[in-house]
Amino acid sequence: MNNFKFLLFIDDDQASNYYHEYILKDSDIVDETRSFLSSSEALNYFKNASENKDFKIPDLIFLDLNIPELNGWEFLEEFNKINLMQQPKIIFLSNSMNPIDKKSAEENNLVLELINKPLTIEYIKNLKDRIDIN
Repeated sequence: MNNFKFLLFIDDDQASNYYHEYILKDSDIVDETRSFLSSSEALNYFKNASENKDFKIPDLIFLDLNIPELNGWEFLEEFNKINLMQQPKIIFLSNSMNPIDKKSAEENNLVLELINKPLTIEYIKNLKDRIDIN
């Protein structure tokens, strides 16, 4: 199986971002990670892709549902308007498992699933075996 080349985290909780990047840093599962503390900053990263020579399309985006400015659903709506050569799958991370959010996530073709924080190495390993990455 191939490694994930690039995972992107969007979460206003700096400690969560640090933890997720830390557990993946020395793993043999992921080559690179990056995080944004704001959903608008992440949107700008994608909107300015053609002007950014360091732009990379992530294999997966881990998106906090309850983030200021644009919550996860609002981010998804704006993200869906951006034309990328390849659309990464999105996994919602949340501290609560609202049944309405879970059902909406299951019905959205960009969202792979909704999971509880924190992310674990075991989850990433299992995910790597379940989805096709290039």
